[in-house]
Formats: sequence, structure tokens, C-alpha cells
Amino acid sequence: MATKALETLQKGLSSLKKQIKTRRDSLLKQLSEKQTISDADANWLDHEGNPVDEERVLEELANASEYEDGLERLNSRDKKLVDKLLELGGGLIRKAGNKRKRPENRKIIPQEEKKKAPPVFTKKENATMKQK
Repeated sequence: MATKALETLQKGLSSLKKQIKTRRDSLLKQLSEKQTISDADANWLDHEGNPVDEERVLEELANASEYEDGLERLNSRDKKLVDKLLELGGGLIRKAGNKRKRPENRKIIPQEEKKKAPPVFTKKENATMKQK
């Protein structure tokens, strides 16, 4: 299990590196030619375009005695990185929640029938002056 999970994380890391390679190479080429880059590009290079954090998390999990123990020791930010790598590696499949799914045995009433049924009042209520 642990080796399979680590392999999936490795696949995710290589996929991530392939995704950022072209943009990163073009920005680094501009910097090496002493050209200026925008603040957004510099910020991207420092954060999203730099897979050092992902590599560090992967190394921590590989060096842990047990995969699950290493996973428990990670903080929430590192766990999000693991989820991201698992998703990129094909190990974590996102599914729609039950809230959005429609049960098969649910009775669906058409809008016309809903409009036809008058409201049923079982208790006498007093109306205010505004409501009259």
C-alpha cells in the first residue's frame, strides 16, 4: 500500500513538473537575459512554479518508517499538497457529494401539480393590518 501510494505521489510530482516546465523555463530565460518580469510572474515562480515543497513532503513520506505515520505527522498545508499530488497522479478521484446526487426512489412532483394544490391551514392564525 505504502509503495503504491508513494509511486502515485511520484507520478503526480512528475505530472506537476511537466505542467509548469514551459512557463518556468521561459521566465527563467527572461531572467537570465536580464529582462524584467511582472510581479505576478515573480510570485508564480516563488510559489506555484516552485515544486520544492512537494518534493520535501514526498521525501518526508519516503523516509518515514510507515506511510500512514508520516502522513499523520504532516501539517494541514502539507496534507493539501499530498492531496494535490495524489489527484495529479491519478490516485485520488474527486466525486460529487451526496448532497448533489439525486436519489432514485425520490418522488418528483411536476411544477403544475405543485401550483394546483392550495395551501392547507390546520390552525387559525390572526393576520396583522399589513397582511389584510
